[in-house]
Amino acid sequence: IIAEQGHGIRVAWEKSKRDTTDHAIFCDCIFITVRRGDSYEKEAVYIAYGVTGRNTRELLALEISPTESTASWKKIFYALKRRGVQNVSLVIADGITGMEDVVMEAWRTTKLQKCVVHKMRNILSDIRPKEKKEVANDLKHVFDNFDASATKVEAYKKVDSFITKWEPKYSTIGRHFNKKTLEYYFTYIDYPAEIRRMIYTTNSIENLNKHIRKGTKNKLSFESPERLLDYVFIIIKEFEHKNWSRFPVN
Repeated sequence: IIAEQGHGIRVAWEKSKRDTTDHAIFCDCIFITVRRGDSYEKEAVYIAYGVTGRNTRELLALEISPTESTASWKKIFYALKRRGVQNVSLVIADGITGMEDVVMEAWRTTKLQKCVVHKMRNILSDIRPKEKKEVANDLKHVFDNFDASATKVEAYKKVDSFITKWEPKYSTIGRHFNKKTLEYYFTYIDYPAEIRRMIYTTNSIENLNKHIRKGTKNKLSFESPERLLDYVFIIIKEFEHKNWSRFPVN
């Protein structure tokens, strides 16, 4: 019943005009079981929220697709453009391949920060349990560039030192630091030191995802993608009212 009541509100929100400028857009997916046709499977619920030109945090996009893909993010970004979002300073997203191309196609001057926490998790998944703690500490050092004096030159040197140390044991570890995409994990260094911790990961949207998981955990599945979106929309707007509205970005 709650979801049904929220459907009309969500549809109207999807068509509403947006501010022309967002300082940053945080993007992530959460997987929830939903019925499509005659079967139930986990599908990707796409969530994007923006830090607006008024320094408020607001939900920008909510979509669903069977899997996470850059093609779906491209559709979302262009839908935001049609709703009025023309200027975006920074997009923060996980490490999905090709996201940099999609962002630059939508907003040519926009920078991309790929989530450092996602990167660290991916690297640690290839490490033996007894060495995970040491490797994790070394990775924290690599990405600890929050001091005002930190530079990208020094960050790349730390990457080289990390690879030199661990490559003899893990011969493929260097592949995690592809030179073509490595720069997108250090974009945060271009910004003032006081905000780097806010933008080097997607952790802020992960907090929202935890709230969504809590709100949906007692429902084994949803009868349709639309019903799922209606329900998640209500959860997010409640979170927005109780958290983002009370604590604007300084």
